[in-house]
This record gives sequence, structure tokens and C-alpha cells, in this order.
Amino acid sequence: MNNQDLRLLRSFIVLMTERSVTRAADQLGIGQPALSQTLGKLRALFKDPLLVRTRAGMVPTDRARELEQSARLVLAEYERMVAPTERFDPTTSRRRFVISVPEYAEHVLMPPLLYRLRCESPSVRVEARSPQPKQAVEYLESGRWDLRIAWLLTPTQSLRSMPLFQDQIVCLASQTHPEVKGRLTLDEFLKWPHVRPVGTGRPTTAVVLDDAVARVGCSFERPFLVQNFLTIPSIVSRTDMLATMPRTLAAVFAAHHSLQLLDIPLRLPRIRYAAYWHERSHMDLGHRWLRSKLMEVAHELTIGKRLGNTG
Repeated sequence: MNNQDLRLLRSFIVLMTERSVTRAADQLGIGQPALSQTLGKLRALFKDPLLVRTRAGMVPTDRARELEQSARLVLAEYERMVAPTERFDPTTSRRRFVISVPEYAEHVLMPPLLYRLRCESPSVRVEARSPQPKQAVEYLESGRWDLRIAWLLTPTQSLRSMPLFQDQIVCLASQTHPEVKGRLTLDEFLKWPHVRPVGTGRPTTAVVLDDAVARVGCSFERPFLVQNFLTIPSIVSRTDMLATMPRTLAAVFAAHHSLQLLDIPLRLPRIRYAAYWHERSHMDLGHRWLRSKLMEVAHELTIGKRLGNTG
């Protein structure tokens, strides 16, 4: 593979990621006209438009989607072959890591992780991406993602993993709720409407709660849905709605809003977050370093929770 082929391959992958010639040119550090010429060469090479303009922006063709995974695998394998096998210096590295992480885990892990990276490896960059459960294995395999952080009820056997931290599902209610006062009964939990984040799909907490309620022969009313956790405390504090979420996040919201933090009167499993990655990344020194930083952060979180529970 010659240098021109590599440049074409890299340009194609960045164009597929950014879906914009302007943003892709910025990522590649070249001018927009030069990248437009490269896109023309790619279209001629593959005999396909690859990216077409729509009202929503540039959209990849079916052919481009087919090519993307192969292109990522080819480029990743080439970079693995030519990269120094025993060199990764976090103090000078300018490497970029992409981590898929749900909103709650991002809130818990990213602040302490990025603090460490700014102190120890100021030129390393981490990009958090929203979960895409259906594409997760493909993205890890192709190198589009480096890590996936998730609570999986049935872990994917083809991926390696390491446990990070645990939490507990709790309920939030307004301090001025008309009925719920300091303690929550099952009847109250099911009687009042719930608000849930929908994010990029049905969260695992919702799956677990619905299953637990079904086991006692009941069901939830159709919940109100919002895009993310951030708006939930303002909604719950002003209404008779309830919300369920991990205790760590609920405690932050309860400290800044007029909210009650309540145990849920159901048998629920503990939340168990883990990091997942593909075998292709397992021995990579930079990847191993990033995993070690995540483990350090997770260990500190676990110790902090234990101290908080005994205090």
C-alpha cells in the first residue's frame, strides 16, 4: 500500500465519521478544496457518489457503508504493523481514544479520568461518544471505538472486559409530593407517573425495572420520556412524577433540587458497569495504559463509596 492509497483511505474514514467536508478537512489538517479533490478521486475509484447532500447534511450511500468497515480494518491493521510495538509514552503521546459511554457513566468517570490525563498526559485526547448498542461490536472490531463502557445484562462473548464500578437503582420524588413522604411503597411507586431518559435507546435500568415489576404481576403506566437525565430533576421537583436512576447521580440531583432520594420496594440487581474492547486492541500499549487509568479511577470511586457508607 503506497502513501497515496493511505491518504485516500484516511480521508474516506474521516469523511464517513464527520459527514462534512469542512469538518473532515479540519480533522485532517488540510484545506477544504484539497479534500474535495480527494473525495472526487474516491468517487471515481469506487464508482459511487459515497456521500450525497440532503437537507439533513451529507449522507453516506449504501456502497459507502459497505466500504467503511473494510477501510477501517485495513487501516488499523496497517497502523498496527508499522507502529513501534514497545513504545507508548503518555507524557508525549498525541494519541486519540474514542470511548462509547452512556450519560450516567460519563458523569461518573469522565471528570476524574480527564483530570488524570491533563496532569499526566496533556496531549492525549479522549472523545466520548453516545452508545450505539446495535453497532457496538462492529465499531470496536473496526477500530472506530477503542472502548465501550456499559451495563450489559448479557455480555458479548466476543469481547474482552473488565469490571469498573457498581451502583444501585433508586427513586427520586419531589419534597412537596402529595403522597410520597420519606418512604416509598410499591403501590405508590406504580401509581404515580414516571419520567425516563430515552437517550439513544431503552436504558438497561428501564429493562431491569420493567422485569422486576412484571415479576410481581404489575406494570408501569406509559412513562414520560425526555432526551437525557439533565432535565429530570427540574421536572420531578415541580411535579408529582417519579424518576429512577443510579444512586450516585440521584444524590447529586437531590443535593441541588428539592428532591427526596428513596429506596425502591423491589428486588433489583446492582448496576454493574464494565469496559469492553476487541481482541485487536488487547495488547496495544496505549490501549493498556488507558485501561489502567480507567481502573485507577474506578478503584478510587469504589473506595470513596465505601468510606461514604461507613461515615
